[in-house]
Amino acid sequence: MHYIDVAPSRPLGRLLTYSCDELLDIGTRVEIPIGNSKCYGFVVSNDVVVQDGVNPKKIISVCNGGPCFSKEYLEFYKWVSEYYHYPLGETLSLITPSFIPKKDKKDETKSTFISSKEPLVDLTKEQLDAIRSLREHDKNLLHGITGSGKTEVYIEIAKDTISNGKGVLLIVPEIALTPQLIQRISSHFGGKISVLHSGLSPKKRYQNWKDLLEGKSLLCVGARSAIFAPIKNLGLVIVDEEQDSSYKQEDRLRYNARDLSFVLSKMFNSKMILSSATPSIETLFSTKQGKLNYVYIKNRVRGLCLPSTVMVDMKKAKLRTFNISEELVKHISEAMANKHQVILYINRRGFAHSVLCKTCGKSIKCSKCSITMTEHKKRSALLCHYCGEERGLPNYCPFCGSHDIYSIGTGTERISSEVKELFPDARVAIMDSDQVDSSKKLSDMLNKISNKEFDIIIGTQILGKGHDFPDVNLVGIINTDTMLQVPDFRSAERTFHQITQVSGRAGRMCQGKVVVQSYLPEHFAIQKAIKNDLDGFYEQEIEDRKEAFYPPFSILADIKTSSTSKKTAMAEAKQVCSILLDIIKKERMDVIVLGPASSPIEVVNNKFRFHALIKGKSRGTLNKLITIFNKVYKRKRDVRLSIDVDPANLI
Repeated sequence: MHYIDVAPSRPLGRLLTYSCDELLDIGTRVEIPIGNSKCYGFVVSNDVVVQDGVNPKKIISVCNGGPCFSKEYLEFYKWVSEYYHYPLGETLSLITPSFIPKKDKKDETKSTFISSKEPLVDLTKEQLDAIRSLREHDKNLLHGITGSGKTEVYIEIAKDTISNGKGVLLIVPEIALTPQLIQRISSHFGGKISVLHSGLSPKKRYQNWKDLLEGKSLLCVGARSAIFAPIKNLGLVIVDEEQDSSYKQEDRLRYNARDLSFVLSKMFNSKMILSSATPSIETLFSTKQGKLNYVYIKNRVRGLCLPSTVMVDMKKAKLRTFNISEELVKHISEAMANKHQVILYINRRGFAHSVLCKTCGKSIKCSKCSITMTEHKKRSALLCHYCGEERGLPNYCPFCGSHDIYSIGTGTERISSEVKELFPDARVAIMDSDQVDSSKKLSDMLNKISNKEFDIIIGTQILGKGHDFPDVNLVGIINTDTMLQVPDFRSAERTFHQITQVSGRAGRMCQGKVVVQSYLPEHFAIQKAIKNDLDGFYEQEIEDRKEAFYPPFSILADIKTSSTSKKTAMAEAKQVCSILLDIIKKERMDVIVLGPASSPIEVVNNKFRFHALIKGKSRGTLNKLITIFNKVYKRKRDVRLSIDVDPANLI
């Protein structure tokens, strides 16, 4: 008889001990009895000694397929569970493939040797210098302007790693993980590449996971969750577009894949490369502190310059439509006359962000959330972008019965309508999450753009995710101001990133141009972005962060309470703050608690939301505070409590 510790896939903060007839490997999935029910769990210790008189329950069964992870990776997963304060069993259940083979089959697949090929393009001197520097250092930031050939640089380092028999992990934002990218990377290597992302079938994800675990594949390309891939003999971790907010998981296990790359590379003693045209403030700060080797590529390949920029002050500009200035129309006409493609960027999908009654002044809000519903004309519907509620477009005001209602605000559909009025012969496409809601649709859209089937492409931030559009000569940024209105300390940084990234789509094959429309043209984030002045933006933003005690000068944790009762949610938030303050006083911690306060969007899906923001100087102190809090706090059935360490946004 053998005894094992199992991490059950239940919200328990402890391991459970069971007996089994055979010695099971760590990482094996088992079915176990728990109370009057049963669930799955993972073996995390197989040499447990039980005290005399203790008779642990016996496991129900051993799942087929063998271990899902190694002992070495279990240590990484434990760190993740402890740092983000999420139960180990649920952590393991979320990060491992859900597919369970029906029966064990003899796997005759042989290990695949991935061979490196010669560079497919001639590398510039700057690229070669960057490769040399990356080879000499273990922890790196690869910063290059848009179109500077960063991908070719880190691929050369990946070739070095694989030729030495070690594994490589490349993670990219999910929205950029297209078949075109996989093909581009595959063209540099011979052999097997394992891809991991949410669009895979459970069976395919399981097979790719097992290939990595067993060393049959040495190269993993994936989205956020690929940070957990059990790559054998890991030698290199690459995070492309490291500043991207999509690396943060916003529910359940609230991890940040970019941040975890530091932990992973340290645990496995592997090289790490963060790559970006617009590095995050925290990453730039790390380079200033000497924690990362800074590698900069300041020129585009093919000797092209960055696009020139025209700023349009919308307070003074002559408008041709509600959203498009005379200046932008002139540049679109020039681009189309020269057979170039045009990108128009607006970071809001749908037609209008609300419908308003002129008689009573009320707008139509979601019945489950404290936010207006967005008009989607193509679907003839109003949609809530938070809970998904949908209604038909109204003919009259539901409050006063007036027929004098109108749409306010702008989205991709409205811009498309205005563009078609101005350029009736233009072939216009919309590229947002409504139109390209799968990897196949995104791939098809990118192919059509490459084949010049569209003249004008209107889209959201999906357009700025590293895609290469050779024939795009003009980028028009319709409204740069919306992000600046968001009550979040990263609003200016995100505005700077979006303008820079989208602008970088122009002029990949010839000199490009960018037209930026704004009602706040004097804002420093906009001014620095149009000048491509990252250093200037950093200097001002870092001072603002320091003064307000925000990252990188502080460590944050956001504790949220939500309930169907506003009174209950508020009372529980106050109780949370009271417990935190008692612990801080008792332990003499240098920590600040702000709140409780209602969330900027107070109600989502019929749940009232409140939060308390914790600020500290030390990760260890903050972790200790939350660990003690979890032991003291008694969770209630009618209140949901969530802990978000290093929150990406405070909405």
